[in-house]
Amino acid sequence: MSGMTDIVFLLLIFFMLTTTLIVPLAKNVELPESNNQTQASPVLVLSIASDKTVYVEDQSYSMNELEAVLKKMLEPYGETPTIRLNADRNLVMDEVFAVLNIAKRNRYRVILGTKPIR
Repeated sequence: MSGMTDIVFLLLIFFMLTTTLIVPLAKNVELPESNNQTQASPVLVLSIASDKTVYVEDQSYSMNELEAVLKKMLEPYGETPTIRLNADRNLVMDEVFAVLNIAKRNRYRVILGTKPIR
């Protein structure tokens, strides 16, 4: 009986660890599809919804205050932190380019979030 308990606890620990590795998506973001996968692990998730709302993690911000918010949040992560950019597939690219310009000015690495092709 104790062997079965050990297995149950190991499975519980496994599922608790693997679910914390999943990066949640922000509200109302339909990602583009791609077969490419990146091995870098982002320290921050930035999402842009189809209505041009910008989310850093789960908090919404305007595009004007985004650079200051990113500087403050990414300061503890060193010289070149990585951001995962989840941009809605129906979004006009102006907002994406604005985020990429902010990243370039501050030397952030950006990973474009996608979903696998089915």
